[in-house]
Amino acid sequence: MIESDAELVGKAKIGDMPAFEQLILRYERSVRSVAWAYLRESNACDDATQETFIAAFRSLVGLKEAAKFGPWLMQIARRTSQRQRSRTNIPIEQGTQIEEIAEVRPGISFRQRQVLECIEKLPESERLVIAMRYFDGHSSQEIADVTKRPLGTVTKQLSRAYERLRMWLMQSEEQNDERE
Repeated sequence: MIESDAELVGKAKIGDMPAFEQLILRYERSVRSVAWAYLRESNACDDATQETFIAAFRSLVGLKEAAKFGPWLMQIARRTSQRQRSRTNIPIEQGTQIEEIAEVRPGISFRQRQVLECIEKLPESERLVIAMRYFDGHSSQEIADVTKRPLGTVTKQLSRAYERLRMWLMQSEEQNDERE
């Protein structure tokens, strides 16, 4: 049986480290996605992810609504990543590929690689919402809570990202058809 966030948080609050480890496993990709949106550099993302979980563990006793652990953790990740970005002045062009966030294996199909390359071309705000929605499974409301954007903005960014991806993938298919 899979335990809820609230159950795991309750156990972690009384010192059950395996429960907190389960929360880390459950949210590591999400935290890394948030860090990646701000930092786009692998080592910096690793540092921000680690700092986020340390800060969450230290602050866990103050979390009043255990069921809202995910959005609470994403807010910590956002603040930690913003602080790290301001300290390091990482240029936006530098950084990881979307594949690191998606945890893609070397044997991905040509089509999957095309999709990932198209996601890389999206504006940063759209890349973030796509990564959080499809790589991490967050709802639009959770994304809005984490990013501090209105729900309408998040849904509009998702919609625009879908449209861009659809257009780019159709163009790519047309170019492949012309080559054959």
